[in-house]
Amino acid sequence: MENINSGYVALFFVVILFFALQLWWISMTIRNNRNERILLNADQTEDMKHRLERIFLKTARQDDQN
Repeated sequence: MENINSGYVALFFVVILFFALQLWWISMTIRNNRNERILLNADQTEDMKHRLERIFLKTARQDDQN
């Protein structure tokens, strides 16, 4: 077996580390984007709930007046 230059070994490990970090970063970005969408939907749900409660309160008051 031929002698392997230590520079190639170090470069190989740096490349492997680089790609591992890239995969980790991409997966974290995708995961965080999903979590933000879930939180955004929860906020929209609460806002819609409050709007509907106000509408139902208005219609209930109008029914009581008639």
